Amino acid sequence: MLEDVLVGIVTDLQMLKTAFGKAMKMGPVEQIDPVKGYRLKLGEGPDGPFLSPWYPHPETGKSSIPLKKGQVVGVVNPTGDPRQGFLIRGGYSEANPSPNDNMDANVFEDAGVRITVAGGALRVTAGGVTVVISGDGLVVSGGMVQHDGRNIGSTHTHGGVLPGGANTSEPN
Repeated sequence: MLEDVLVGIVTDLQMLKTAFGKAMKMGPVEQIDPVKGYRLKLGEGPDGPFLSPWYPHPETGKSSIPLKKGQVVGVVNPTGDPRQGFLIRGGYSEANPSPNDNMDANVFEDAGVRITVAGGALRVTAGGVTVVISGDGLVVSGGMVQHDGRNIGSTHTHGGVLPGGANTSEPN
């Protein structure tokens, strides 16, 4: 009778240790699927990486910022069951470094676009074009500036130029 009670306690303890050990995991993203979400690399096995089950995309408000392969995330499995788990962004890694080393700036960089908010200014860079909005005004560098399909940048021209105080025609 006492032996049965002790066996039951030991079994319960082992089950709790297992559930607790599975409740939170960290690892890099290994597989990405737009519908299924993400699988993490939790270790290496003889046949390749040991992968987690699919976890859903972590909520980031009304934005969509997919995780990248190699990005470190944490997994919370509330009951110890990985099928009920969810991901928590975990930070940067060698495979997914920070786009920023200025701790006074907020930087978003993805898909060839970089957005920096720092020093009272918003800077957006895409390809060879940079737009800066600050207390000094709006500055556009590179590329062409258009409005309603018309070039209004530094290379635009006007027709109807007359000497004196007359107005020119709209930009060509």
